[in-house]
Amino acid sequence: MSAPAEVTAADTVRWLHDEGLARLAGVGADAPSPIVAYTVEVATGTVTAFPADVLGPGTDVVSLPADDLPIPDGGAKRLVVVGVTATDAVLVLDLAAVPNLGVFAARPELVIRAWIMQLLLDADVVVTTNSDALAVDAGTRLRHTFIPGGGTLVTVDDKQPPVTTLSLNPATEGPDRLEVATDRSAELYLGTRFWQLHSVLGIDDLTWADLVARLETP
Repeated sequence: MSAPAEVTAADTVRWLHDEGLARLAGVGADAPSPIVAYTVEVATGTVTAFPADVLGPGTDVVSLPADDLPIPDGGAKRLVVVGVTATDAVLVLDLAAVPNLGVFAARPELVIRAWIMQLLLDADVVVTTNSDALAVDAGTRLRHTFIPGGGTLVTVDDKQPPVTTLSLNPATEGPDRLEVATDRSAELYLGTRFWQLHSVLGIDDLTWADLVARLETP
């Protein structure tokens, strides 16, 4: 009898997109304070939830097995898979708990494209951008328009305030930011929290062009 196949990070990401993000959204809905991020350990499936407010060492995180997550009851909300951490866990960010996030990279739109595709999994989410590199003529849920304030921006709204604003290579470096290196490793800072990632999700130009052709309204 052969041993069961080893679970990979790709397997974990597929599970998250199939049902895991919606189940994590259930965890956030029942939490006493807003959850800003989750990690899912690839080897064990252990899920760790990180509240937005840091309460103290050893007291501000909750861990539970993936099997104990709530049954999906609704969509994935504003949850996005960011990438794989240095400790081999998949990092999920809840953009509903991050009103303003800066994304710094040589080409930040590659990362934001992956987030947009995930955000569109939830029927209540509307994404608005002023970037030609992110625009898709796919109806009212992905809008291309002028956004006051300057710079390249993306806003994410699911009818539950506050709206999230993503700034691509903003002039100032805020406390909440993702810094992506040319090898796709990255560092995510959320206030006093920090994650080192050895790989972030992104969508290259050829893949994006194919997705745009499939999504655009005839």
